[in-house]
Amino acid sequence: MKKILLILISISILLSANTNKKITLQLNWLNQFQFAGYYIAKEKGFYNEVGIDIDIKEITSNINLVEMIETKKADFAVGSSSLLIDKINGSDVIALGSIFQESPLMLLLRKDSNINSVKELKNKKIMITDNAVNSASILAMLSANGLRETDFIRQKHSFNIEDLINGNTDAMASYMSNEPILLKDRNIEYKIFHPKDFGFDFYNDILFTSSEFIKNNPKLTKDFYDATIKGWKYAFENIGETAEIIFNKYNTQNKLLIHLIKEGEILKKMAYANDEDIGHIDEGKLENTVNIFKLAGLVNSDMDINAFIYDENPHKTMTFELTHQEEKLIFLIMAFLFFAFLLIIYFLTKNHQIKGLLRTVINTTDDLIFFKDCKLRYLGCNRNFERFIGKKESEIIGKNDFELFEKEYAQHFRENDLSVIKAKRILINEEWVIFEDKKILLQTKMIPLQYKKNDKQGVLGISRDITELHEIHEKLKEQAYHDELTNIFNRKAFNERIKEKFDLYQRYNSIFCIAMYDIDNFKNINDTYGHDIGDKVLREMTEEIKLNIRKTDLLFRIGGEEFIIIFSKTLIDEAFEVAEKIRTSVSNMNIIDNERITISIGLSQVKEDDDADSIYERIDKLMYESKHNGKNQTSKD
Repeated sequence: MKKILLILISISILLSANTNKKITLQLNWLNQFQFAGYYIAKEKGFYNEVGIDIDIKEITSNINLVEMIETKKADFAVGSSSLLIDKINGSDVIALGSIFQESPLMLLLRKDSNINSVKELKNKKIMITDNAVNSASILAMLSANGLRETDFIRQKHSFNIEDLINGNTDAMASYMSNEPILLKDRNIEYKIFHPKDFGFDFYNDILFTSSEFIKNNPKLTKDFYDATIKGWKYAFENIGETAEIIFNKYNTQNKLLIHLIKEGEILKKMAYANDEDIGHIDEGKLENTVNIFKLAGLVNSDMDINAFIYDENPHKTMTFELTHQEEKLIFLIMAFLFFAFLLIIYFLTKNHQIKGLLRTVINTTDDLIFFKDCKLRYLGCNRNFERFIGKKESEIIGKNDFELFEKEYAQHFRENDLSVIKAKRILINEEWVIFEDKKILLQTKMIPLQYKKNDKQGVLGISRDITELHEIHEKLKEQAYHDELTNIFNRKAFNERIKEKFDLYQRYNSIFCIAMYDIDNFKNINDTYGHDIGDKVLREMTEEIKLNIRKTDLLFRIGGEEFIIIFSKTLIDEAFEVAEKIRTSVSNMNIIDNERITISIGLSQVKEDDDADSIYERIDKLMYESKHNGKNQTSKD
């Protein structure tokens, strides 16, 4: 009998040990701090907490990361911005998030090489990988500085820093977090030419999978992504501890501990570049990357950027509608700007006398007006732009943005200029900048400018301070989607969010539950105690209910005393437990002396043939069923 009991216990232990879902993560390089977040999520139990047993694999020769995902040899993988090319070419890839907001790839040179600019690399030896996709940002940087591939000696990459030290090459494609550390340790001074400084800003280490995997495993995908981001945040908050874990358990490259720590410090800056959070992906930045790939001849068509990004990535934001008055205001502003553009373009084509009139016109406007040549050097500007720069026009002409602005601003402006020249049409963009010690939002309209008979194209731009308009929009957006009394989402927000939930359900079978609750006898409370007390009940009850739901759940006030809760990725039994907890919690509140407040709840889980109207109708009937059966109860189907 004891033997049988021991066998049963052993079997039970084995079964419980295998309840976690096994998944495989394929890295795009060898173990190092570059993948710290995944190691930490595993070692600290973040994956285990959500039922994931992960196998993290280093890269080996001849591995195609996209093929690993498509053939299901790996569930998730880490790739580069070249995933955009794979997507355009028909591969099933979805980017969950980008770990690094900027790429660490750059050209590394010895300081004593006497090469002080990218242009001076002409006829020099450069080590770049044969993979055109992975080297696209460096080739684009060289091209932007007038260097074609025939203008320099392209060497096969040895991945050996000694070749740079010994002069076997003049420049080497390297990673900010690796080779510079080795040079610094040997007291060898170096310099860097970074594509980002020339407007070629790529994401790096993009965590990805397939849409098929997400559809079949929506909860697993979300849990894995959330645990991964948690791991990365812990890794960068505890770089020393993380480096020791990698040193002791994942150090297949035999790196020094101090090198791992330095690597972590560098990568942290790249992960949080531009004040973005880890994993953030911006559609505009991806569009610029696609444009660069097109210029390099790597792709010849556009793509739906939004279809490339995981729906649960924080980049997704709620859209909002404008009232007729707001639309009229925006239309008038846009019409004025457009008229100003037409006026400027018209006068630029006239003779010297009319150009003198133009100078008077543009110098009296509050807008910032500037124009640049084909190399994006300033040809001229108005007085307000002089004030903005803090220099006279004579000091501005002939300079580029990197000579006039801080690096962060210059990069934005360079990217915008390149986009306009590529698009060959009017483009509008917005940037937050500091002007006269104030942070303002500039809306800039730009158009390609032909300024010589030889068809050379520059850029003409006019910028306007729209800070006040932006603040009005933000207030209107807040008012449009939030209930003023309880400060939670209103019915308009519900109408949009329920559509989003159904979209996720139809695409990825992302289950959710929805509950409607109503305060019992609320009219009597208002009639007996007055509307001020009634409002107090609504506010305090709402705050209590918010304490009993998750951050991922959504709470809406859709009517006077009617509310709705959407329980994301939740089955009916789990939602019922929460609903009952909420109902009990409300009934135990003491908002009004000698007056018990209760609620009646209707609860349902989304069904295959449901839409927004059918599920709303169902929970409404269930709620009234609770009321008719005695109130203060939850009815579910």
